[in-house]
Amino acid sequence: MCGIAGVLIGDSTDQAIIERIKELFTANLAANEERGKEATGASVLHGDGSFFIEKAPIRAAEFIKTRPYLDFIEKKVCPGANLIIGHTRRPTKGSPNNDANNHPIRVGDIVGVHNGTITNDEQIFLGMDRRKDKNRKRIGSVDSEAIFALMDSIEPHISFNKYTDAIQNAASLLVGTYTTLFFNRNLPHKLFLLKYNNPISVHYAPELNALFFSSRYVFLRKAFGKAVITSALPSKTGYVYDSRLLYNLKKEPLHHFALQSKKESIPDRRL
Repeated sequence: MCGIAGVLIGDSTDQAIIERIKELFTANLAANEERGKEATGASVLHGDGSFFIEKAPIRAAEFIKTRPYLDFIEKKVCPGANLIIGHTRRPTKGSPNNDANNHPIRVGDIVGVHNGTITNDEQIFLGMDRRKDKNRKRIGSVDSEAIFALMDSIEPHISFNKYTDAIQNAASLLVGTYTTLFFNRNLPHKLFLLKYNNPISVHYAPELNALFFSSRYVFLRKAFGKAVITSALPSKTGYVYDSRLLYNLKKEPLHHFALQSKKESIPDRRL
């Protein structure tokens, strides 16, 4: 069991709005600490494709007070930032003392966070090695890395429909349970969410033109009050959001598609 926090930011150059988004993201990260206390991390993506990652093997309450995080949130989250994703970790595989196992995890052009357990990660990497796919060399030992290695094997410079079809096909190779938020630096306005039997809730804040994600519905309800009327997103579904279209689409995704494993998923009894 791990915690996921995220915010997709619509076009805004208003510093007051950015400051409020920073406050809410930090509070969201702290609220997810109860889902994982062994490591905490965050990543921000800018509209030019640049991104930054900060993480450490400590609980969220400590992490958000560290100088590296304070510098990250103050200097890197600024007008021009499209997306922030965060994670609180309860390890199932891979020591948190090795930061390569902590989230957000980067594989090539993909950066993502994951809650759940992938049970066939070894087979996925073995298959990629046999096919000589790029970035097939494993960075850490955490099972989550297999998700982002699969996503990085997809060519980003293809049509949108072909790209989402490729994500759907790649996700079908995963065995286990997962909810993941990830981005591709080559597609800097888009956020991808794959939900397969693990919780996540979403709320659009019109006053901020921002879309908030959290593994803890109660955080969204406390932060935004009665405006939060939805529970968890439907499961076994992939979603694509675009920061440029938030004002029009609000909490609705740009696109969604079914997720189905080619093998029978193994329930995660620890959730």
